[in-house]
Amino acid sequence: MESLPDRSAPGPVASIGRRIGEGGLTAFVAVSLTFFALRLGGGDPADSLMAQSLVTPEQLTALRASLGLDQPLLVQYAAFLAGLLRFDLGVSLYNGRPVVTVIAEQLGPTLQLAAAGLLIAIVFGFALGILAAWSRSRATADGARLVSGLATGLPVALTGILAILFFSFLPDAGMQAARGLFLPAMVLGFASSGAIARVVNSELLRSRTEPYMTAAAARGIHRSPRLLWHALRPALPLVISLCALQAAFLFAGTVVTETVFSRPGIGRLLVSSILQGDYPVAQGLVVLAALIYTLSQVIADLLAVGVDPRLRSGL
Repeated sequence: MESLPDRSAPGPVASIGRRIGEGGLTAFVAVSLTFFALRLGGGDPADSLMAQSLVTPEQLTALRASLGLDQPLLVQYAAFLAGLLRFDLGVSLYNGRPVVTVIAEQLGPTLQLAAAGLLIAIVFGFALGILAAWSRSRATADGARLVSGLATGLPVALTGILAILFFSFLPDAGMQAARGLFLPAMVLGFASSGAIARVVNSELLRSRTEPYMTAAAARGIHRSPRLLWHALRPALPLVISLCALQAAFLFAGTVVTETVFSRPGIGRLLVSSILQGDYPVAQGLVVLAALIYTLSQVIADLLAVGVDPRLRSGL
């Protein structure tokens, strides 16, 4: 007798709605913590402007009044949330330009770097995971596990410095080309490939105990591409979710990578805005990071529905 689908399990629509709700809550908490952390621990940005002789004392007083910095902290917080609901992130304290414009100018190089890094992480992670679980050579499998362990354990900053030292032996033209996009993307992708490799490896090892794998081995089918696909397919929803999480981590990892390789982007913008006390820009970047995290999770749920028919019953 055919079993009825489990109606108690949440369908993909509910899962996507939950992701959006969690993302909204994450954004609210992250932005609120950033708001109070910058003001309680970062000092007064107006004083920083004064110290750098960017404003006169009279201009400083007028600036504090126009920005609401002379108001109590909770009043400033309420005003900030009201502006956020109007999609108004404010203006930069240092150049007076809208925060949205300042971020948009630096977003392109960061998205390019993060996308290239994610592609490298997926390709390299799948390759290492498959070699570790599917290779006939024990030395190859152990080597793949060692590389994936290094990818997981080495900090991005250290990997970036080692890569720069290694490629410094190239001619000047080759070094400039490597530092343009290839080398930073390789460093960023390598850091995220280890987690993907470990999940792929563990899922392939687990699939060997499945009945269809035992039946295929009994028929003499060993390690064929078709059998590999059947072994990988049940793990794809989990791997897709991990890749979405890695996409959010890659976006955050650009802070270190762009600093090490002196690349333009929102990573360096975040560092400079925090050091300068440019609150609106730092808060806008936190909002952007939370939105990217939420969007990546929603896209992962949609892709999981596409590769796993069991999840489509809720649509």
